[in-house]
Amino acid sequence: MASTSETGHAKNVANFQDLIEFVTGYGATYNPSKSSLKLPQLITLKASAESNLADVISKNTNYNNKVNERITAFSGL
Repeated sequence: MASTSETGHAKNVANFQDLIEFVTGYGATYNPSKSSLKLPQLITLKASAESNLADVISKNTNYNNKVNERITAFSGL
Protein backbone atom coordinates (compact mmCIF):
# COMPACT_ATOMS: atom_id res chain seq x y z
CA MET A 1 0.00 0.00 0.00
CA ALA A 2 1.43 3.37 -1.02
CA SER A 3 2.00 6.10 1.51
CA THR A 4 -0.15 9.21 1.15
CA SER A 5 1.62 11.37 3.71
CA GLU A 6 3.04 14.70 2.62
CA THR A 7 6.72 15.25 3.31
CA GLY A 8 9.44 17.71 2.50
CA HIS A 9 10.77 21.10 3.38
CA ALA A 10 7.80 23.00 1.94
CA LYS A 11 5.41 20.97 4.09
CA ASN A 12 7.55 21.64 7.17
CA VAL A 13 7.43 25.39 6.52
CA ALA A 14 3.65 25.19 6.07
CA ASN A 15 3.33 23.27 9.33
CA PHE A 16 5.47 25.90 11.04
CA GLN A 17 2.97 28.53 9.85
CA ASP A 18 0.19 26.45 11.42
CA LEU A 19 2.14 26.41 14.67
CA ILE A 20 2.53 30.19 14.60
CA GLU A 21 -1.21 30.62 14.00
CA PHE A 22 -1.95 28.24 16.88
CA VAL A 23 0.38 30.15 19.21
CA THR A 24 -1.09 33.49 18.09
CA GLY A 25 -4.51 32.18 19.12
CA TYR A 26 -3.33 31.98 22.70
CA GLY A 27 -2.69 35.72 22.77
CA ALA A 28 -1.00 37.05 25.90
CA THR A 29 -1.40 33.66 27.59
CA TYR A 30 1.43 32.29 25.43
CA ASN A 31 4.53 33.54 27.22
CA PRO A 32 7.39 31.00 27.15
CA SER A 33 10.41 31.64 29.32
CA LYS A 34 12.82 30.68 26.53
CA SER A 35 13.25 33.70 24.25
CA SER A 36 13.72 31.63 21.09
CA LEU A 37 10.15 30.31 21.51
CA LYS A 38 8.52 33.73 21.72
CA LEU A 39 6.25 34.75 18.86
CA PRO A 40 8.47 37.42 17.25
CA GLN A 41 11.40 34.97 17.07
CA LEU A 42 9.14 32.29 15.59
CA ILE A 43 7.93 34.70 12.92
CA THR A 44 11.52 35.70 12.11
CA LEU A 45 12.54 32.04 11.91
CA LYS A 46 9.66 31.29 9.54
CA ALA A 47 10.61 34.19 7.28
CA SER A 48 14.17 32.90 7.19
CA ALA A 49 12.95 29.38 6.41
CA GLU A 50 10.78 30.65 3.54
CA SER A 51 13.68 32.65 2.12
CA ASN A 52 16.06 29.70 2.36
CA LEU A 53 13.48 27.36 0.81
CA ALA A 54 13.01 29.73 -2.15
CA ASP A 55 16.80 29.85 -2.57
CA VAL A 56 17.06 26.05 -2.55
CA ILE A 57 14.24 25.73 -5.09
CA SER A 58 15.91 28.27 -7.36
CA LYS A 59 19.31 26.60 -7.15
CA ASN A 60 17.80 23.15 -7.67
CA THR A 61 15.98 24.37 -10.77
CA ASN A 62 19.23 25.80 -12.18
CA TYR A 63 21.01 22.52 -11.43
CA ASN A 64 18.31 20.44 -13.12
CA ASN A 65 18.40 22.71 -16.17
CA LYS A 66 22.17 22.25 -16.50
CA VAL A 67 21.87 18.47 -16.10
CA ASN A 68 19.22 18.38 -18.82
CA GLU A 69 21.42 20.49 -21.11
CA ARG A 70 24.30 18.04 -20.62
CA ILE A 71 22.06 15.04 -21.26
CA THR A 72 20.94 16.63 -24.51
CA ALA A 73 24.49 17.58 -25.49
CA PHE A 74 25.86 14.06 -24.94
CA SER A 75 22.83 12.14 -26.21
CA GLY A 76 24.45 11.43 -29.56
CA LEU A 77 27.51 9.73 -28.12
